[in-house]
Amino acid sequence: MYISEHIRGGKTKMQQLMLLEHDNYIHWSWCNESTEVVTDLFWTHADVVKLVNAFNIVFLMDKTYKTNKYRLPLLQIVGVTSMRLTFSFAFALLATK
Repeated sequence: MYISEHIRGGKTKMQQLMLLEHDNYIHWSWCNESTEVVTDLFWTHADVVKLVNAFNIVFLMDKTYKTNKYRLPLLQIVGVTSMRLTFSFAFALLATK
C-alpha cells in the first residue's frame, strides 16, 4: 500500500516505522553492518502478547514471497484461541539470504 507523504506528515518511511514504539508495539530490526541498510524487521503489539500467554498451543506461520515493493518475504504468525478464533501475533519482513 502506498502512503502519501501528506499522510506520513513529511516523515521518511523509516521514521514512520520507528513510530511503532509510540503505539505500544514491540519491534526489532537488524541491519547490514557494512551498508547500514535494514534487512529484517519484526513487530507485534504489547496487547497481543497477553493473548499469546493465554492461548499458546497452536500457532500458524505463513510467509509470502515478492509481494511488496521491496520484494522481501513477509512472515505472519497467527494464534488460535480456544474458541477457534484467530489473531495475528507478529509480522516480520525478512531479507532473503
